[in-house]
Amino acid sequence: MKRSSAVPKRATRSSDLSALSKRELVALVSELQARVEQGQVIAVVSPESPSMPDTAPAQPGRPAHIPCLVIDESVRSGQVIEFHQGDVTVVGSVGSGAEIVAGGSIHVYGTLRGRALAGTAGDPTARIFCRRFQPEILAINGSYRLADNFFSAELWDRAVQARLEGMTMSLTPLD
Repeated sequence: MKRSSAVPKRATRSSDLSALSKRELVALVSELQARVEQGQVIAVVSPESPSMPDTAPAQPGRPAHIPCLVIDESVRSGQVIEFHQGDVTVVGSVGSGAEIVAGGSIHVYGTLRGRALAGTAGDPTARIFCRRFQPEILAINGSYRLADNFFSAELWDRAVQARLEGMTMSLTPLD
């Protein structure tokens, strides 16, 4: 008698699995692996809940990959770096008159002397980090602060984090 290579419809409980041939088990495992690769979550069915479906829609887990632009040199005066898809990391300094515009957060591993505009894609959780704080302008999701009259002297030339707390920009030393 020839056995079918199709996966049985009710092969979800351990008692049903013991009745399957090796070929049917391999086919079942292959189908389940394909479902996992397609983003479907496999439901666990216990004897107490036999009416539970075989699969459930994918649950929101980890966020999708957020793109990041990494600049391996300093950004000079007059240069404008725009990256609206995600974070911008500068491995160097941002010179006076330079501008960094990011849809997400901005990380500067040197001195931030120019303008930093984070969260331009509407992200209120965006932040600005820098190792030495000397900016002209900071902005996060449309909230701006100017160097002329809004930055505390105690933060100048220190490692700083800028973020929004409600609609107010908060500046915190990191050292």
